[in-house]
Amino acid sequence: MKMELKRVHSSSIVLDDNGVLIMGDSGSGKSDLALRLIDNGATLISDDVTICKKKINEIYLFCPIATKGLLEVREVGIITVPFVEKIKLKMVVKLTNENLNRIPKKKFYKILGLKIPLLMMDGRNSSAVVKIKVKLNEIREEI
Repeated sequence: MKMELKRVHSSSIVLDDNGVLIMGDSGSGKSDLALRLIDNGATLISDDVTICKKKINEIYLFCPIATKGLLEVREVGIITVPFVEKIKLKMVVKLTNENLNRIPKKKFYKILGLKIPLLMMDGRNSSAVVKIKVKLNEIREEI
């Protein structure tokens, strides 16, 4: 069976066995949000580029060999942190500075032919980490 894969400009973390892909434009705060999530119990999967591999009806997250365990922290530099990989993708976070609906409709992000729950947010908000945790809990309760 052929395994499909896609390289995505993103940071990714795992929180309570839930893989989270953090996407956004350059400078939108992907690495900063990953750092704050790590400070709140998450573990890094990858920074800058995440390799998404589809196996049957699941997507697993990996890091390119050259950047395993490396996280760019603005004003500090590149730091080494613990990392894991081959984690199942449960949610995509898309960082934006658009005005968003206070009570949004459920959204999904299509990747490698699969629909993954999507959270659109301004990652610079101090509540961003908590919002991600709340959304992951909501997704777990739906299963």
